[in-house]
Amino acid sequence: MPSSQPAPLRRTLIAGAVLVLAGGAAVGAYMFSPVERTAAETPMPALGQHLESQIARGEYVARAADCAPCHTKPGGAPFAGGLEMQTPFGTMASANITPDPQTGIGGWTRDAFARAVREGVTAHPGNLYPTMTFTSYAKMSDADIDALYAYIMSLPPVRQAKPDLQLDFPFNQRFLLSGWRKLFFDNSEFTPDPALSDEVNLGAYLIEGPAHCAECHTPRNALGAMRKDMAFAGAQIDGFWAPNLTPDAETGLGDWSEDEIFAYLSGQTTAHGGPFGPMYDVVAEGTSHLTETDLRAMAAYLHQLPPIRHATGEALDHAAATASVERGRVAYRANCAACHRLDGEGVPDFAPALANHHAVGAAADNVIMPVLTGLSDKEGRIAMPAFLLDDRSIADIANYVRNAMNETQSATATPEQVAAARATLH
Repeated sequence: MPSSQPAPLRRTLIAGAVLVLAGGAAVGAYMFSPVERTAAETPMPALGQHLESQIARGEYVARAADCAPCHTKPGGAPFAGGLEMQTPFGTMASANITPDPQTGIGGWTRDAFARAVREGVTAHPGNLYPTMTFTSYAKMSDADIDALYAYIMSLPPVRQAKPDLQLDFPFNQRFLLSGWRKLFFDNSEFTPDPALSDEVNLGAYLIEGPAHCAECHTPRNALGAMRKDMAFAGAQIDGFWAPNLTPDAETGLGDWSEDEIFAYLSGQTTAHGGPFGPMYDVVAEGTSHLTETDLRAMAAYLHQLPPIRHATGEALDHAAATASVERGRVAYRANCAACHRLDGEGVPDFAPALANHHAVGAAADNVIMPVLTGLSDKEGRIAMPAFLLDDRSIADIANYVRNAMNETQSATATPEQVAAARATLH
């Protein structure tokens, strides 16, 4: 049947369709092409230069990179994986990185290892999800990758398969990661800034690269990529709040000295409190094993960051806040004061101080989650039990502890916030 459309119109429609298809093909080819790696002209020197053995240096790099806490499930063999992580896109689990040839990485070459760690790509399954922090490890130098590979391959192999977890649709479609990488992945090695001192550059390398601090302390966009405009300004992780690391006077580390940052990273208790929650393992198994030179460099780098103000939670109105804090005072005395004392000063070597604790003051999440879940170490030793309290009581305790003991001017915790946190535990 002959077309009712005039020939010029048909040619215009066909040409338009061809242009749309060609444009789509071009965009697709770009989005799904590899993100090429850019090497630095003057890469950072190797970490652990005080160590002569390549394997010992690799262990040092592994400490700096926090490998064990992420690749060890509670009660499991070190580096054998299986640690489950709750994300907005579904539950994920870390891989076995022991040299077991069946369930680990025993058959990997150095180059395959480097590509996985720094570029997030393996032979199988292909593109890795950015829960593997290759987005920061991309900054690592060849020397540190070489040492880390030597150490990992020296570990005893452990036969432990990764849990079979299913992500929500469409995030279970791994091919989409190619487009994500094109949009958000900066695959370039660390380049020292000539305008900064050698010490600050070393701290920048450690924090932006191996230590990957931004991965937990930076809020993310709807697609799970770190927001560069809010780098290190604090973010929620595992139900806790990873505090603002910038020197903002109100919401960050503005009143911390470099010596205090050094002391905290080395595992000492400071006037601002000590690590707990997810940060406990980072310090206990990672930063506390680094040299004073490296830790002071990290402190120097954090101290010179541009301050970013990042409030956590909307303040309740005056009447609601006053009522919540008063209820919280009663609930605190009934449930918390026996260990943490009435004034929140705690008991040395038994119950940490809650008064003037930076992480507690930073966000209500850091009171809510310990009360809901308790706190324990990887060996299962209980540091604090969970409490069977209702949502309002937990919110009230959070408001009291933060308002009365940490000079937080407003109350932000609500029963709805506690209920949402509780829902993530099931």
